[in-house]
Amino acid sequence: MEVNHMQNEWVEIELVRLMKTTPLNAYHAWLDPDQLIHWFMTSRRTNQSIENEPVEGGHYQIVDLRKGKRIEIIGTYQILKEGEQIAKTIQMPEISERADEIEVYFEERTPGITEMTFHYKAMVPKERRLTNLEYKQKKKAYHDHTAHGFELMFDVLQRELEAEFEMDN
Repeated sequence: MEVNHMQNEWVEIELVRLMKTTPLNAYHAWLDPDQLIHWFMTSRRTNQSIENEPVEGGHYQIVDLRKGKRIEIIGTYQILKEGEQIAKTIQMPEISERADEIEVYFEERTPGITEMTFHYKAMVPKERRLTNLEYKQKKKAYHDHTAHGFELMFDVLQRELEAEFEMDN
């Protein structure tokens, strides 16, 4: 009988995007409620409310209605370096009591082209009944599903930012 001592493990996701915009514009799209409502864990159609306090130690709360279900997304800003870096927690109390971690870096590659590097760390619980292989598969499924969700969100972010940048230039 195999005894299972495997602990909960972190799943890490890294996504990199090149966008036609400035680092400052990209940075503010993560903090400005009028922009967040379009893309971050919500959409104009499904959003119920956004509260945002974009200072280090400040909190945010987004309430979204999906298929008749209220979903709350909360977190705390840990690092805010204007135009450069954002670190914050993200949690959905309805789904998990654990907070995940987001870090985003913005870097101008050439004038008007910003590279956004996104890091996500989530703890994936290991149920006792799972074998190590099943747990590995669960983590991979979680990684792929979550990465895909963020890719779709960033598609919207990119469209919004690039349309705005075209208008300004």
